Amino acid sequence: MKIFELPNIQLLKKSLDVYSRQHEAIAQNIAHANDDDYKRVKTDFGDVLKKDLSRRLKVTDPRHIVESTSPEPHGLPTKEAKVDMSQEMGELAVNQIKYDFVARNLTRNYQMLNTGITGRSR
Repeated sequence: MKIFELPNIQLLKKSLDVYSRQHEAIAQNIAHANDDDYKRVKTDFGDVLKKDLSRRLKVTDPRHIVESTSPEPHGLPTKEAKVDMSQEMGELAVNQIKYDFVARNLTRNYQMLNTGITGRSR
């Protein structure tokens, strides 16, 4: 196994990608909030992370991790009702907190690798 392809690092990188896509979808909703014919884009891409994580987990019973039964493909935005600006701003704030948390963890993982390779901490 290559040192930069550790499962936890790969999951953190995928998480950053997912949260970035969510941010773009929320920004699109906010940009079109005043368009009468625009339908809100669903911004919950959490199914993508759950699906990826469930592939890595070992379960002893098939009922432990249940796949989503939603009809839309995982990770693809779907159109919903009108845009509620308060909801979008709330989701944007939550998404930003999640992104920052994952970014800090990824930085911490790389710092630990750096310490392990060089034998020195910053």
